[in-house]
Amino acid sequence: MNERIRPSLHDLRRQPDEWHRRGLSHPDEIDAMVSRRTAGSTPVEPTYADFFAVV
Repeated sequence: MNERIRPSLHDLRRQPDEWHRRGLSHPDEIDAMVSRRTAGSTPVEPTYADFFAVV
């Protein structure tokens, strides 16, 4: 019998390529984008206003 070994959902979530296949960004990439855009000064509980304020 040919049994396929399926990766666990936890393993798939850790792989950036699996996120990209579905048109999404990996959470680590999103963290990096937020850090770049806020120069690392993100409040503990950010709100939409923190990202859409006029600069």
